[in-house]
Amino acid sequence: MRGPSGVGKTALLRQWASELDLDPGHGVRLVDGGRVDADELERVRAEFSDGPSSHVLLVDDFVERPGLTGDDLLALLHEDAALRLVVATRCATTLESPRAALDFDVHVVPPSHLLMTRDDVARVLALNGVDATGVGIESLAQRTYGWPALIHLASVRLRLEQMPLRTREEAETVADDAITALTATMESRLPIEVTDTLRILAVAPHLNPGIIDALGVPAPTNTEDLLLLLQEAGLVWPNSTRSTLAEPIRERWLRAIEQGDPRRVLRARHHLLDHLAAGHDPLLAARLAADLRQHTALTRILRSASPEIWARDANAFRRFVQVLRALPPSPPMLEVLLALDPSAATSSDTPTLAATLLEKMSGSRGGVDALALRASLQRAAGRFALASETSGHLVEALRHSRSPSPESAGEGWYQAGMTSLAMGALRDARSELEHSAQTAPPARRLRAHGVLALLDLIEGDVAAARVAVQAGRADEWFRSPWGEPMRLADAWLLLETGDARAARALLDDLTATEGARELWPLAAAAHALSALLCGDAPDAAGLLRCWSTRGRSTPAPHFLSTQLLFARAKVLIALRQARKAAALFEGAFALAPATAPAIALSQLYAGHPHEAFVVSMKWGLHNEPSPRTALDNLVVSLVADARLHGYVTQITTAQRAEAMSQRHDLWTPWGMVSPEDRPLVFEALSPRSRELIAARPSLFDTSVSVPQLTRREQIVLARLTPSSTVSEIATALVVSPNTVKTQLRSLYRKLRVTDRVSAIRAAHAWGLVEEDAEM
Repeated sequence: MRGPSGVGKTALLRQWASELDLDPGHGVRLVDGGRVDADELERVRAEFSDGPSSHVLLVDDFVERPGLTGDDLLALLHEDAALRLVVATRCATTLESPRAALDFDVHVVPPSHLLMTRDDVARVLALNGVDATGVGIESLAQRTYGWPALIHLASVRLRLEQMPLRTREEAETVADDAITALTATMESRLPIEVTDTLRILAVAPHLNPGIIDALGVPAPTNTEDLLLLLQEAGLVWPNSTRSTLAEPIRERWLRAIEQGDPRRVLRARHHLLDHLAAGHDPLLAARLAADLRQHTALTRILRSASPEIWARDANAFRRFVQVLRALPPSPPMLEVLLALDPSAATSSDTPTLAATLLEKMSGSRGGVDALALRASLQRAAGRFALASETSGHLVEALRHSRSPSPESAGEGWYQAGMTSLAMGALRDARSELEHSAQTAPPARRLRAHGVLALLDLIEGDVAAARVAVQAGRADEWFRSPWGEPMRLADAWLLLETGDARAARALLDDLTATEGARELWPLAAAAHALSALLCGDAPDAAGLLRCWSTRGRSTPAPHFLSTQLLFARAKVLIALRQARKAAALFEGAFALAPATAPAIALSQLYAGHPHEAFVVSMKWGLHNEPSPRTALDNLVVSLVADARLHGYVTQITTAQRAEAMSQRHDLWTPWGMVSPEDRPLVFEALSPRSRELIAARPSLFDTSVSVPQLTRREQIVLARLTPSSTVSEIATALVVSPNTVKTQLRSLYRKLRVTDRVSAIRAAHAWGLVEEDAEM
């Protein structure tokens, strides 16, 4: 049992001794560890040898000293196999060393077992004849921290003065008196004077030599000696690595110094913050910075050590983020919020705010950290060309920087890689993200590996992505904010392996608001395709509309927009709207390697197989595309060839596509083959490939198409609200109520609903109305 003076160790030992004495099968001896010597131990050994077979030695107030050491007690245990040893101490001793634990079962009694519960307090008061209420008992238990010595002091005073304990105020008064008396007794054991210089230790959450030095507390010889004096006097909860000032002492000392010199307390807290923030304890540093309203320091701590803080206390981590969210942002603060705060990732004010903060940074180039910050904010503001320029300077700075910290190097390479990804430079993005994965700390390393897995899936190397995701699932940071890219890759991989329903279940819970904030177009595309492959094309259309609102808070770059548009085109094609799909790629999304498969697919199902064949063959054969782009083009060319000639004439193209699917384990592009085209295309494939493709879901598994409304039905739908009546709509449209009823019946039938509220919801889900309905 390890704890400060007055916490109840002696009382508990005496209680055990009296209870064990009642059993004649136990030989029990209670000794004072501060007075026992070698001769006394020899007498105890002799008594045990002549007594009962079970031996229990209780040592109170044990301190390592000449004449009685932990090795002496361990020697007793080695000599007597029937001996059980219970030791109460105010210091960490060799009895808890790893060497002792190898030979014996060592158990340290938890502090909570030394403290009195509310029921214990009630029994002590009853034994002393104190008239107490439930409120008084509860207050006394809280105010005395459950310390037996304080509770007994308070109870004795109440008994002697014949005072009741009915109110909270009475409990606080008697507890304060007990704490004052106990504190004076404990301070008297210290061989040094107790002044405000020593009391400043109460500012610290725990004590170790580094913290004592940071607070500037003078020691007799060194800080280790001062800590040992505090432990021997019983003023602290001792530990092998750090000690905590006992609650009553800390409360009394802190109150005294705050009343006498509050500025000294404030200075000490700032010195302590500097010490903790230097990497000694980021969680405590963040708590202290939040309490002191040192928001710049809090931002710096979260920027460098947020994974450690999240791992130790996720609730505190979220509270720190909320503290920053409520403040006027600075550039570093916004970067932290963009990486960690879901609200910042979904706020429509974020791009404007990022642009405003960039203006404040104009003219300052800076080093690796500043350039990484600038690139991140430029992407958040939608200024991707400027971000690309900054990323070039950042890469140059990283290559010429002399030994940057792992945090700075990992973050710098990550920001450069994300900028390259935004610009569609996938080869550069892969190289830079691999550098980030090699240099970053564990949590941010997983974030980089997650984006690398997504790059594998974008390019179509499902086999490589599977290896990365399997490793990521086993990572301890997988469920953290930094694991969100890997969780997105995990869901997308399920989609690629044919388990669309499992993929959709994961994507339904994935918000892409923290580590994957900028990857939301990929999340949206995967989410929509998962619904489509589950046979829910209407849901896929609704999901795309919901995700698209994210563009107001996190602008999507051109490259990622093409990924999202391809998913939108597939949904429209599945809903028998191929011409609308083809119209998506006009203007800024003209023919290019990234858009060619989507354009060819749209032309194919819009009734233009020749144009689809030309586009797919040109871009599928001569532009060195990624495996996915190449296979998308090859599959479209095979379907177009079958439609033009009645069978597949390009056998070598089919063999090439089949080999590519087998090499990269990439089969989802074959889901673009409609049911009516499958027999002709499958004739050119091997039986094994036909079996694998047939087992996968198809884009055309749904038989639903977008409802086609007449002009009159559209007009009635525009006037339809939950509160509008048939007469009101008829009056506004200058038609008879019967006409309106007829149009409504037709609407309900086409939308497959039975009432107007469901009709309004269905119309919004299909995108048949744009403005918000009154629900």
